[in-house]
Formats: sequence, structure tokens, C-alpha cells
Amino acid sequence: MTMNSNRHATKFVISIVLLLAGHSLAKTGNSGAVATESPPAELIESWIADGTLSTKLRTVKTLNVEAAKVLVKHKVAVGDRTLDLPGLTSITPEVARILSFREGGEAVGLHLDGLTTITPEVAEALATGQGGGLSLNGLTTISAEVAKRLSGVKRKLVLNGLKTLSREAAVELAKHKSKFTLTGLTEISDEAAEALSQHSQTMLLNGLTRLTSASLTATVLRSNDGFANFKKVQTISDGVAKVLAEYRGTKPIELPGLTELSEVNAALLRANQKIVLPSKFQKPEQQ
Repeated sequence: MTMNSNRHATKFVISIVLLLAGHSLAKTGNSGAVATESPPAELIESWIADGTLSTKLRTVKTLNVEAAKVLVKHKVAVGDRTLDLPGLTSITPEVARILSFREGGEAVGLHLDGLTTITPEVAEALATGQGGGLSLNGLTTISAEVAKRLSGVKRKLVLNGLKTLSREAAVELAKHKSKFTLTGLTEISDEAAEALSQHSQTMLLNGLTRLTSASLTATVLRSNDGFANFKKVQTISDGVAKVLAEYRGTKPIELPGLTELSEVNAALLRANQKIVLPSKFQKPEQQ
């Protein structure tokens, strides 16, 4: 057999392997979407080559080390500063560490919103990333141990899927040294709020419907970068009213959702032009 024949035969075999790999890994549901699990590195390379990488990645449920390395190498090469893997439902610490690292220290956003649970080891690996942001919106609750590891994340931390937060987890998250958001929380205990108030950077809790912690309110207002709001808040405590009355920030604080407010507190808040109350709590001439 000639050398050219050998080359053609090799290419043919590689094509068949990739075809079989893609066929064995792809599953088509009623919607026609492809759900892919553990794609081999060669399959990732073929998606890169045919321009379908972004679409195919949305269906990937898990990555092995080799595939993760190929993916990160490609993202670095093309200067893509966002890695979005919404379909990922499981991840190992090794893969988490690979996805978190970028050569040259470029700020990169890592979105893993399909993960509904992570181990402390994975959280620690994700904390090795630098710059950009880490989004874990699929988590609805976290243990104190996972929170402890995530507190080491050196970039924006997005946990907007959390529905509950224990005092113990709040103590750990308060140690985080960058901006983080918990906009999925609708309520928080006074104990957890007090612990969270120790956070020193920008913090968003825009989903709260009850605001009873004066210390937490003061922390949110003190680090407000223009995105903090209390628009869903329905009730506030006397202590919170006093903190709001003393607010001197540049951006107005709107409270359109307030349903209950004593006349004493209404008078306090009306005296601050930066606080915007619902019409029923304003003076008659202001309505």
C-alpha cells in the first residue's frame, strides 16, 4: 500500500471513530435537542472545527479532563472571555480546576448554572479562578462547608438560585472578598442577616420581601454600586426605617412594594428625598 493510501485510510478511520462517538453520545428528545454526556476531546475538536461548539456545549452534562483541557485551550486561543456550560449537571474537582484557570490571568466568566449541588472539593477547585465571575444559579441551598470553600472565590460570586440560607452558611459567605449576589432569597432570618452583614464588599439581595435587619440594610446601602434595590420589600422593621432615613447615597431607593408602614416611620422616610415611597404613604400634596 502506498503512503498516500495509508494517509487516506487513517483519515477514514478517524472519521468513522468520531462519527460513532457522536452517535453513541447523542440522544434526541421530543424537542429535537441533543443531550450529550462526556464528549471525548476529539468530539469537542470537531465541534470547534464545524462551528457548532456554542450550541453543542449547552447540552453537555459532564466533561472529562481531556475534553475540558481542549475546551479551555480553544477559548483562550480565540480570546473568548465567557465559558457558559448551562447543561453541566455534574463536575469533578479536577475539571472544575481546569475550567477555572486561564493563561495570562484574563478575567473570564464561568457559568455553571446547571449544577444543583456541589461538593466542598469542587467548591474549593472553583475558588482557584481569577477575575471575571462565577455563576452557580442552580444551587438552591448550600452547606456551611461548601459556603466556606466558596468564600475563597476571588471574583464576583453569583448565587441567585439560593432559596434558603442558614446562619452557619451566612457566616462563611460573609468572608467572601468580592461582589456577590443572592437575589433569589425572598426571606432571611435575623441571625443569618446579622452574619451576612459582616460582608465588606458589594452585595445584592434584591429579592427580599421582608427587611428586618438594620445591620444588613446598612451593609447593602454602604456598598451600593447602583444595582441594589428593595423594590420587592413589603414590610420593614423600625430599625430598618431608621437606617433608610439616614441614607445619603447618590441613587434613590425605591420602595414600591411596601404594604405596611407606621405613620411614624412614614414621616421619617418622607423627610429623606432619596427614599421613594408608594403614593399611599406620601403626604396628600405629594400624591
